[in-house]
Amino acid sequence: MQSTSLPPTMTAETAETAGALKQRAAILATRGDHDGAVDALDRAVEAEPRDAETFAMRGGSRAALGMLSAAVEDFAQAVMLSPKSSSYLDALGVHLQQLKMFDQAVMFHVNAIQHAPEQEQPRLFVNLGRAMMGQGNHAAAVELFETALAAEPDLHDGTINLTNALVAMGQHARAIDVCRVALERRETTELWHNMGSALNRMPGRKADAVAAFERAIEIDPGNRRSRHMLALLKGEEIETIPSAFVSDMFDDYAAYYDKDVVDKLKYRVPGLLRRLMLDPRTGKFRYKAVLDLGCGTGLVGVMLRDLTDYLKGADLSRNMLAQALSKGLYDQVEVVDVAETLGSDDRLYDAVVAGDVFGYLGRLDMVFALIHAKLEPGGILAFSVERSEDADYGVLATGRFSHSDDYVRSTLEAAGFVVLSVAREQLRVQAGMPVEGMLVLARKP
Repeated sequence: MQSTSLPPTMTAETAETAGALKQRAAILATRGDHDGAVDALDRAVEAEPRDAETFAMRGGSRAALGMLSAAVEDFAQAVMLSPKSSSYLDALGVHLQQLKMFDQAVMFHVNAIQHAPEQEQPRLFVNLGRAMMGQGNHAAAVELFETALAAEPDLHDGTINLTNALVAMGQHARAIDVCRVALERRETTELWHNMGSALNRMPGRKADAVAAFERAIEIDPGNRRSRHMLALLKGEEIETIPSAFVSDMFDDYAAYYDKDVVDKLKYRVPGLLRRLMLDPRTGKFRYKAVLDLGCGTGLVGVMLRDLTDYLKGADLSRNMLAQALSKGLYDQVEVVDVAETLGSDDRLYDAVVAGDVFGYLGRLDMVFALIHAKLEPGGILAFSVERSEDADYGVLATGRFSHSDDYVRSTLEAAGFVVLSVAREQLRVQAGMPVEGMLVLARKP
């Protein structure tokens, strides 16, 4: 009988313990209990710190909990322990993409392909292509997606990503052809949505785009993206972007939000809001209590913490609030839909700030009224909006709202505010172009 030797640091007892913990973690993860799975895998790592599979399993559960940086560390450890595992290399690349670390992701995806059997390579080509899209290399990504689909025509992710890349390159007719061929094989809401997006960018194809988005919704009635686009195309009056749509978007965005908006978008609003808070017209240089609406990960909070004795953050996204809490800036945070309420506390504030929050609302009368009621006399409201030249408010191509100077002023005054200043500012850079907006300062008499 052949004997099996154990690593020098691993006894038969610890091997059995680590195996049992991994089995328990797998069951818990299947049930959706990733907290429990991580706890079991933490102990499995302690029992056997050189098992690559344990780190990969923990990375998967940590990613499911939104702990992307920790997940990347786990997958990196798995790769160090098993450097020729195509699955671990690919998983590390995928999670690096989620952190917007595309250059590093490309390297690991290439290594994954080099070590993968031929039958697994089409899927890996798709992941490499997605990383190259993140780098901005759409032409190379298209070649990879087409190579993957040539080998495996029914690879749904390949088709979706190919059409995304073609639309990004402005090759809308080609994207429509790809969608049409794929839809003959299999109808999915994603394909119809991408078909609608491509049609919407072509002159004279509005009716066809409407039909595509309607079909996407028929297949999946809960498809918020297609519903939003359909409402825009039909000219329906939209006063706010659905809160569930915004919450889902920012929950997915939370882990890499800070790096993305600061490094790539050159986001200026937090610093501009601090400047407003110190404007001599406020009559204030320190605040008793500040409410940060749509606080996100706490970028505005970083700029205001030293100006106030009490700082509360309110946001629709739980994952964004988790990132904000980790910074240790806020005395309290709360999940809040600002279109309906500003929170459950009875406290009156002497300042409310809102950095790029009202771009997800059209009409502002209700939220201004809520803020007015939440401020003590003499309290300050400081916020940013994207600027519209024409209508009171309207939906931009990005899906966000812009607002006119006159509308902001009149709506603030109707809510009982005194407008102290409305200044035009560049808020950030998007797609290489400056985004023009307004910084607004108002006071409750």
